[in-house]
Amino acid sequence: LITARHSVGSADQRAGQGAPAAVTVGDGTWIGANATVLPGVTIGGGCVIAAGAVVTADCEANGLYVGVPARRVKDLPAGPSVAVGEDE
Repeated sequence: LITARHSVGSADQRAGQGAPAAVTVGDGTWIGANATVLPGVTIGGGCVIAAGAVVTADCEANGLYVGVPARRVKDLPAGPSVAVGEDE
């Protein structure tokens, strides 16, 4: 999770003035290995962010997001989950 951004500076120093930018992650979200979440992004509750994804924009709740940049590829159920092998 990257929580700071900076402006582009002059030719003498391209990394300009820095500033904080919060990242918000909703309840129940799963972020896969090596995923990158950029500053200022909000990830809605119940999302799955695939391994290696780069999240550059807000993610609506209960979705599977994959790729670079991350995009929603599947809607996920919003209700309670059932464990694998558990009888209903």
